[in-house]
Amino acid sequence: MTEADSNQLLRRPSIIDQHLASLLQTVSIEVEAGAQILNDTILTKLAELLTSDKNAVKAAEILAEMAKSEENRMAMVQKKVIPPLVRLLNSDNPDKVRQACRALGNMCFESQTGRQIVLEEGGIEMLVLKLHQMKPERRTSEAENSLHYVICGSLHTISMDNDEVQREGIRLEAFPLLLQYLKFSTDSTVIRFCLNIISCYLDHGKEIVDIGINLNLVPVVANILKDNAEDDDVREAVLDIFNNYNMLEEPLIQMQLYQAGVVSHIVHIINTTLDETNNIQRIASEILVVILAHDGIAQLVFEDSSLCLVDEALGWMRGHQEFLKGTGALIIGNLATSDLRCEALLKDAKILETLFDILNYDFSDEESMNKVKYAVLSAVKNLCISKKKTQILPYLDTIISYVYSEDAMLVFKSTGCLRCIMRGEANLATELLHRHNFTARLVEVVEKFPYHAGLQGEIPRFLCNLIVIPPQIKDISSLVNSKTIPIILNLTKTKEYSNLQVEGWIALQKALPLLDTATKEELLNCEILQCIEGCLGDGTNPNVRILALEVLRSLRQDLSKDEVCDKIANHLSRLSLCDSDLPAQKLATMIKQQPPFY
Repeated sequence: MTEADSNQLLRRPSIIDQHLASLLQTVSIEVEAGAQILNDTILTKLAELLTSDKNAVKAAEILAEMAKSEENRMAMVQKKVIPPLVRLLNSDNPDKVRQACRALGNMCFESQTGRQIVLEEGGIEMLVLKLHQMKPERRTSEAENSLHYVICGSLHTISMDNDEVQREGIRLEAFPLLLQYLKFSTDSTVIRFCLNIISCYLDHGKEIVDIGINLNLVPVVANILKDNAEDDDVREAVLDIFNNYNMLEEPLIQMQLYQAGVVSHIVHIINTTLDETNNIQRIASEILVVILAHDGIAQLVFEDSSLCLVDEALGWMRGHQEFLKGTGALIIGNLATSDLRCEALLKDAKILETLFDILNYDFSDEESMNKVKYAVLSAVKNLCISKKKTQILPYLDTIISYVYSEDAMLVFKSTGCLRCIMRGEANLATELLHRHNFTARLVEVVEKFPYHAGLQGEIPRFLCNLIVIPPQIKDISSLVNSKTIPIILNLTKTKEYSNLQVEGWIALQKALPLLDTATKEELLNCEILQCIEGCLGDGTNPNVRILALEVLRSLRQDLSKDEVCDKIANHLSRLSLCDSDLPAQKLATMIKQQPPFY
C-alpha cells in the first residue's frame, strides 16, 4: 500500500473500516512499513478518528503499532496526537483505554517531550484514576488483567526519568495504590512495573520513604522477592527498591529488611547467580553489606546459626569472583564492629589467613584490585580494634607495605590499621618508627594527598597516638618537629569532630615538656596561638576548651605581647567570669594573672 493510496482511502468514509483494518495489518506485521506510509494527512485523520465511537479503538491501535518506531514517535509527538489519546483514557470502553495506554506508552518511550505533554494534558491523573477504578484487591478476569498490564505499563514508561511526572504521581497518592497492586497482582510484569515506579518515587526524599514505612513497604516487597525467587526481572526491581539510598539510610528500614528475612534471600541470590556479569548479584551484595552496617542487625546475624554468614563470607573470599571477595571482606569488617564479635572472629585463624591471601591475589585489573584490597584492609582495621590482637602481629609487615602504596585509599586504611594495632603498644611503636623511618613517610603522604579528607584526619591521629603511648618515646624529636607540628595542629581545628580536637590537644600537651627551645619556637611559628584562640569561643566543646587552656598555660612563658595574645586575653577575661564552665573559669583566671596577659 502506497502513501497516496492511504491518503485517498482515509478520505472515503464508506471504506474507512476496511482501510483501517488493512493499515493495522500492515503496521502490525512490519513496523518499518508504518514509517513509509506515515504522513501529516494520515496522522491528522487518525487523530480525528480517536474521537469517533466506531473507529477510535482501531485508530489508537494503529498509532500504538506505529509508535514502536522512533521516527514515527517523533512525528506523532510533533503533530499533537497525544491530547486526543489522553482524552480517550476517560472512556468506559476498556478496549479504548487499552489501546490508548499502549499508544501513549509507546509514544513516550525515551521521549521526554511526549511525557511532558501527557503530564500537561492530565494524563497522569487519568491513569491513576483508572487504577483506582480497577480495584486491585478483587479477583479479576483475563480482560481486566490485560487492562492492569497496559495501564501500569503506560504509567511506568511515562514516569521513567521524569521528576515532574513522578511528583505528580506522588501528589495523586499513586504510591499506596501501587502497593495494593503489589499485594494482589499475580502478573510478574505488572509487579515489575509497580516496583519500578515506586523505586522512582523513593528518590524524592525521606518523606516518601516515611510513607513507605507507614505502608509496610518492606514486608510487602520482601514477600514479592520470596514468591518470585527465580524471576530475574522481578528480583532486580525488588533489589533496586531495597538499594535506594533514601531507604538504606534508615535504621528502621534496615531492621525491617532483616525481620522480613531479606538477608537469607539475598544470600540465596548471591549463591545462585552464576553469571558474573549479572547486575543482580552485585546489587544484592551491596544491600547485604549496608544492612550489616547496622550494629544491632550485625549482632542478630552473627548469632543466627541458620544463616552461617561468616562461613558464607569465607566462601566468597576464597572463590573466583573478584567483587565477591570484596563483599566477603566487607561483611567480616561489619561484623567486627564490637569487641565480643571481633574476639570471636579472631579465634578463627582461617579469617585472617583468607583476608591476607586476598592481598596476594592476581586480580584481572587494577581498579578491581584496589577496591577489594580496600575492603580487606577495612576488615583488618576493625579486627585490630580488639584488645586481643596478637594474631594480627605476624601480618604487620604486609600492612606496613600498603602505607607506601600509590593509592590514597589503601594508604588511608593501612595507616588506620597500624594506628589501632599500636594503641597501647609502646615497644611496637618505637620499633616501627626506628625501623621504617615512618614519620617521614606520614609527612610525605599528607603533602602528596592534600585533598584526601580521610588521610588528612588519619595521619594526625596516628602521630597523636604515638605521642601519648605510655611510656612516652624518649626521642620525641622525630614525632614533633617543624614538619609534623602543622599536621597535628590541623586536628585541633576540626570543630565538627570534637573527639579529634581532644586527641590533638592531648598530644601537644604531652609533647610540650619534652620539647627543646628551638622546637617550641617552631611550634609558635606554626600559629598554635591562633588554634588556641579558635578553641576558646562560646561554641567550643568544654573538653576541647580546657585542653587548649592547658597548652596555653604551658606556653605562656615563651609568649610575647601581640595581636593574637590580645584576642586570647579577651577570651580569658570572659571565661574568668563564666559560671557555667567552672574548670575553664578557674584555669582562665589563673592564666590571665600571668604574663603576657595580666
